[in-house]
Amino acid sequence: MRIYISADMEGVTGVTHSQDVIPGRSQYERFRRLLTADVNAAIEGAAQAGATDFLVNEAHDGMRNILLEDLDPRAEVIVGQRKPYSMMQGFEGADLIFFVGYHARAGTEGVLSHTFDSPTVVTGVWLNGEPCSEARMNATLAGLEGIPVGLVTGDDLACAEAEDLYSGVQTARVKTAVDRYTARCLSPQVARERIRDAARLAAGEGDLAPYAPDPPYTFTIEFATASSAASVLFFPGLERVDDRRVSWTHEDYETAFEMFIGVMRLSRSDPDYG
Repeated sequence: MRIYISADMEGVTGVTHSQDVIPGRSQYERFRRLLTADVNAAIEGAAQAGATDFLVNEAHDGMRNILLEDLDPRAEVIVGQRKPYSMMQGFEGADLIFFVGYHARAGTEGVLSHTFDSPTVVTGVWLNGEPCSEARMNATLAGLEGIPVGLVTGDDLACAEAEDLYSGVQTARVKTAVDRYTARCLSPQVARERIRDAARLAAGEGDLAPYAPDPPYTFTIEFATASSAASVLFFPGLERVDDRRVSWTHEDYETAFEMFIGVMRLSRSDPDYG
């Protein structure tokens, strides 16, 4: 069994502030160690259920966070930011998807909630009219290739969304959001035990269903400023809904998703969370 792990960072226990997850900030080195340990726990749990092939994709900020020297040697890792599928680079051919260290969507009170960029840049993303998290759009990309999401780790809001959307998914809640910058957190040791146990169950689960909504696929992005919306209007097929919102529709999700990544890269500016 091949396990694909998309590793974000805001969903690690103890993370509540941009100081924890932005390279060069005061707590970053500490929390990248904890992220690496969470990924290792997911690998160990899945291996206990018989999984033998592990590919990890860096999925946070500059996508150079995991400590390679501390990563489980059974895994390979995709490092770097210039990736057509961004948080999902290399997912093709996997049997099961794990989202480790994930967070809630923009507009919620989940810890450091956002969707692909700071709320100072993007205030909301919708897929077919429904509020959309990074996890949801990534799960759709995999699901339409027949690959289910087996595990999501993060705060209570991220896990609750996963349980609502992905049939049979296992979750590991490592903290409970009090508000966007405060959480009730498990110790790293207990968090890793939860992740390990959930990963083992996910890899041994035979009743998982891919998340595969029907076409067409309409993305809508609401920017914080009208100038950000104006900066992406040259994309073919993109329409301006109002001063701050843009939208596009495509029958093929992969094409719509790739356009989303392009729009986000062009409009991206401040790496902080607002």
